[in-house]
Amino acid sequence: MPSPAASIVRDPAFRRQFVMGPDFSDLLPQWRRHWVANGLALSVHPDLPVTRVDAGARSIVLLGFVLDPRHPERDDQTILDEVVRESHTFDEVLRAFDPLAGRWAALWLHANGAHVFHDPAALRQVYHGRDSAGALWCGSSPSLISRVAGHAEDVVHREEMVRDGLLDPGTTHFWPGTGSSFVGIERLLPNHHLDVRTGEVRRYWPHAPIPPVDPDVATARCASMLTGVIAAAAERYPLALAVTAGFDSRILLAASRPRAERLSFYTLKKVGTSRHGGDVRVPHQMLRKVGLRHRVIPVSPTPHGQVFDTIRDTFVPCHRSTASSAQALHDHPPRSEESWVTINGNVSEVTRRRNPYARLSATPPNFARAARMSGSSLAMEQLAAWWAGAVPAVEVSGVDGWDLYYWEQPIGGWLATVRTEFDVVEEGLTPYNCRSLLTTMMGVDSSLRGGPDFPFHRGLIAHMWPELLDHPINPPVLRTRVRQTLRGKLLHRSRPGESSSVGHRVP
Repeated sequence: MPSPAASIVRDPAFRRQFVMGPDFSDLLPQWRRHWVANGLALSVHPDLPVTRVDAGARSIVLLGFVLDPRHPERDDQTILDEVVRESHTFDEVLRAFDPLAGRWAALWLHANGAHVFHDPAALRQVYHGRDSAGALWCGSSPSLISRVAGHAEDVVHREEMVRDGLLDPGTTHFWPGTGSSFVGIERLLPNHHLDVRTGEVRRYWPHAPIPPVDPDVATARCASMLTGVIAAAAERYPLALAVTAGFDSRILLAASRPRAERLSFYTLKKVGTSRHGGDVRVPHQMLRKVGLRHRVIPVSPTPHGQVFDTIRDTFVPCHRSTASSAQALHDHPPRSEESWVTINGNVSEVTRRRNPYARLSATPPNFARAARMSGSSLAMEQLAAWWAGAVPAVEVSGVDGWDLYYWEQPIGGWLATVRTEFDVVEEGLTPYNCRSLLTTMMGVDSSLRGGPDFPFHRGLIAHMWPELLDHPINPPVLRTRVRQTLRGKLLHRSRPGESSSVGHRVP
């Protein structure tokens, strides 16, 4: 199948995306154009913020936004001014971003080259590949790069994954490893950076052991960071917090307490769920109890509209649940403003030891099992290559291999693509997407971060807003209890390397 027709890109396709290459594309006439350096032409959708700071031969170009929880009043320009002023090497730049939250891709320019890196979870995605002339392109999505640089769809591997049910639009699918749906275009994984002059990709984290942190110290530190992130966002944007019955949004609700009157709160009522189900009932009762308004937004089982159609037609393939939810948000906005930023609780899962496969050894076959990709030769090849590059980092840092897998594969693949799909209707903020916060939480003894009680996370809520614990967290229904029991029995009976129909649960 050839690459997409060379037609002009029109809104809202590829909203909040960017592409950079040797020249500008005539297919993006409405996008802003920036010559960021010799031979580097950056095209940016009008709704994606761009901030540039220069200091002598050093420059940073930021695509997206950064928040400083230590200084909520600071804007992107002020934050970057300090980073560039105090950082003289690329390693210093990367460390300077550790305390920051947000969603960004950034280009660091210096006398010896240019490097692209992104937020810890890679939620502002970066893909890269060379055109037929050998020139390097990078951008927000493989579909966009293929449109401007002429890459063909990877029909062979896509047909294999479709045949095995791995790309069903109704699933939480992702291309494994660094793969994408187009030949010659690869995903820049979390914790890696790209040299845009040479095309070389290098891992920069983890590079040292994560120091242990006393639970009480970690609680105070994490509470300060989370409240600071939300305070910084509230200074800039109309905010809407997506609330469920789970731990992650409950912690964020607690962290929003000092700014709660400035936020809107909503829950998406997904297809097949009831208003009496836990994810709708618990948030409604809890928010009403603390005097906050809660809105339930229904997701149609048969969505139709420009947002749904755009996501379906732009992403190869799309996640149908995202497209349906995005259309619901367009039809029933959580705020009266034309644009808003949704706060969501993803990424925290890296710090909560709940993966039922984690009792198995960290190996490519078991990673493939967890992703329900055991029958895919592509998945095995990609995950083996990823793990070969990750093992030295795991050995030097002590980071659990399953935690790194979840961070760089399901989160860096599935979740990052979902957030890019949601860009068609809204900007998103994940307050947990902060390296200093994640490493602090990961420094807490793992026995305090495990289910079903997750004592550290529960203590974090108690520290910030204890009344929120008066309401159940993830109350099980009979069907869920039966499923969990069966999953445990199947895992107990399975040997490493055996196939299993039990899949991993993603948030």
